[in-house]
Amino acid sequence: MNHWSSPGQLHGLTGVATLTSQSALRMLLFVCACVLPSFWVSFAAVGAMRWIAPRLGLIDKPAARKVHLVPKPMGGGIGLWCGVLIPLTGALLIVFFAPELLPVKIPGKTISADGSVLYRLPQLLAVTLGALAMGLVGLADDFRPLPWQPRLLLQFLISAIVVACGVRATFFVESFWLGAFASVLWFVVLVNSINFLDNMDGLAGGIGLIVSGVFACMMLSRDDDPRWMVGGYFLLLCGSLLGFLCHNWSPARIFMGDAGSYFLGFSLASMTILGTFYTAEDGRTHTILAPLCVLAVPLYDLLSVISIRLKEGRSPFQPDKKHFSHRLVALGLKPVHAVLTVHLATLTTGLAGLLLCSVDSWGAALLCLGIVVCILAMIAILESAPRPAIAGSSLGTIPVVAMSASAGPEQSGNEVSASGRELNAHAADRTSTDVSARNW
Repeated sequence: MNHWSSPGQLHGLTGVATLTSQSALRMLLFVCACVLPSFWVSFAAVGAMRWIAPRLGLIDKPAARKVHLVPKPMGGGIGLWCGVLIPLTGALLIVFFAPELLPVKIPGKTISADGSVLYRLPQLLAVTLGALAMGLVGLADDFRPLPWQPRLLLQFLISAIVVACGVRATFFVESFWLGAFASVLWFVVLVNSINFLDNMDGLAGGIGLIVSGVFACMMLSRDDDPRWMVGGYFLLLCGSLLGFLCHNWSPARIFMGDAGSYFLGFSLASMTILGTFYTAEDGRTHTILAPLCVLAVPLYDLLSVISIRLKEGRSPFQPDKKHFSHRLVALGLKPVHAVLTVHLATLTTGLAGLLLCSVDSWGAALLCLGIVVCILAMIAILESAPRPAIAGSSLGTIPVVAMSASAGPEQSGNEVSASGRELNAHAADRTSTDVSARNW
């Protein structure tokens, strides 16, 4: 009998295999316990909002500066809230009052020594209440558009309060104020980057789903100490976004609205701060760049659109059609294909960020960063390409069809002539999708 089949070693290998299978089963149960309840709650809540929103006046109506011809309900963001907050509240109640009902015993630092109180409960409550407050600001804007100045002020105020509650990045420096300022800026930038992307059916929701899924993998793939709380929150976002996309995918029956994009952006920003990407034990400082890789496309879209507007001597809040998705449609892609292209670009940079967390040297990390830079460079090339002319068209412009989104704080700025609207009406009959006129 060779050394591979000796009884002692066979027993050891069996024990390792059993341990691995138990860990995999525990992880599978944890994922299902987070995703499935949030999916069904969100699916039902968004479906209910499709009926409730018009009765509350929460509706995106056609207008001279809008292309969509049929009023569409907003309020999908409220269903998104429910998909996260209701399962989260239920889980906390179980942990506090009936921990024996948990399908998975969660070890590590998530639960305190007595096994009943969440170790990071104050931070979790600050993030949850902050995301809800940010969503309420967006909801107020959905009902009645607010000027950008008070909205931006409220974003900074809510972010500062959450940072004061302990949700703050350090960036390897001892200065409290430097970390606090960078954290507040990160909150506001990410909230608005997700809001900017909410301009076509399924775009912001799909990107949020991809980003949340990648971050969940990062948090839960650490064999030594999975980040259960942060990973679980990202999984709740995944389930809730899946439920929302069942109603928002092209052709959309409901829009996310600022209520949803603000909540989603703030949740992603806060969880990336609470998530542990670097530990002193492994010494891989390059892992702190992982969130920038995963969120490269949303951040690029925000910064590029603002820079274009400033370069042209316009206000950064003046509406236009310079977003990545708009440029793809102008080049001839169908809106649904443009959305899928942006999703794939986000998934590629997300996988690069996931790989960045698993490499050990800065040399390998630079290769991961190079992939992200190449993706962004391709986006820049596509954005700078001239629009093709439509054969046989005397309008001199490309009819804009099938672009829909929730009502955001930015105006889309679509000026359509009477004949152009007639062409759009025929196309809208085929695709039943819209363009919001209020995205930044």
